[in-house]
Amino acid sequence: MGYADPQAVQNAVPIMAPFLNSPAPHLREHAVNPIGRIGRSNCHPIQPNWQELFRFASDEDAKVRLSFIWASENIATNTPDIFENKMPVYAVLLYNAADKVRMEAPEIFRVLGKRRPEFVRPFMEVLRRISETDSNRVVRIHCQGAIKAASSIPIILK
Repeated sequence: MGYADPQAVQNAVPIMAPFLNSPAPHLREHAVNPIGRIGRSNCHPIQPNWQELFRFASDEDAKVRLSFIWASENIATNTPDIFENKMPVYAVLLYNAADKVRMEAPEIFRVLGKRRPEFVRPFMEVLRRISETDSNRVVRIHCQGAIKAASSIPIILK
């Protein structure tokens, strides 16, 4: 519903927010994800939790870190500017020990590369190096996609 009807669920954010502090990783994971879905359509309801989301980049549980990246991608789709100073957080995730996290981390660079390539350009060499050396094929492919997205010259219609 966060995608299709964000207005109907925006009041759920304060109800979900306490689960962000749960000792149970499963509950944290399932609290982070819908915040991203709601934030994709309308960033306003998630503003009180925006900064708090970044602590999940280093959560002890890989599924929570993965949900953090997914949430970020959703939010960045329509509100990319708020990520300008947050890119180093995602650069660290490119080296995460968990394969699934490493596989998804380049995707935030791809999403932002399409919308704000200037945010991604400082990380192009890191993405290139990983695209050539990571042991995981999907990580390499996703890094290549991020490079391509940030390298494309947008067409400006007048």
